[in-house]
Amino acid sequence: MALQSSGSVIKMSQIATEFGGSAPHSLSEYYKNGGLVPTQAIETVTASSLGGSNSNQPGARTPQFGGHVPQINTQGRLYTQALWGDNGSTITMDRNFTVDKTGTYNYYVGYYIQGSGTATVTMYVNGSQVRSHSLSVGYNTTTSATNTLSVSSGQVIRTVGTGPSSGWAVIYVYVGGSSYNNNTLVVSNNSNLPTSGLISMSNFYGSAA
Repeated sequence: MALQSSGSVIKMSQIATEFGGSAPHSLSEYYKNGGLVPTQAIETVTASSLGGSNSNQPGARTPQFGGHVPQINTQGRLYTQALWGDNGSTITMDRNFTVDKTGTYNYYVGYYIQGSGTATVTMYVNGSQVRSHSLSVGYNTTTSATNTLSVSSGQVIRTVGTGPSSGWAVIYVYVGGSSYNNNTLVVSNNSNLPTSGLISMSNFYGSAA
């Protein structure tokens, strides 16, 4: 649990409880990246405010048959989509959600079709287009791509796509944290603590093991 970020003066006993170390304690034990105080932390990230719309999912493509309408905070990711089309229909989606932490988010996009065709998937951050993928596939195959998005806390990720069906077809979009299959990020930690030189009690406000 992090030390308080303001208010009462932090005590050496609080620092030792948070970070450990050997008594008698001294501030020089607690330089950042010196063995007790980490420079990074792993934090869980969460999506909220799912918006937008998509084409209808064929009734046969329920989750047990590989179908997932766009959804947030499931499957261990921020965003999961396996949106199917059938019999010449067009798959379309324009969905968006908000993230709660600053970091680099990984994603996967893929397209499968029983016939042949090309799907497009475009990724936006905070209203600006940052990635676009043209996914062309031959008979009964899948084409995919992966990349990252740099997103600040409170910003919106938007995914827009379209693709034909010929028989069954599906557009996949997975958005995660440090990988597209998780909901965690590696973030900078203890930025107020120095790695050497002068260190004071006030440097420990908000610090955490």
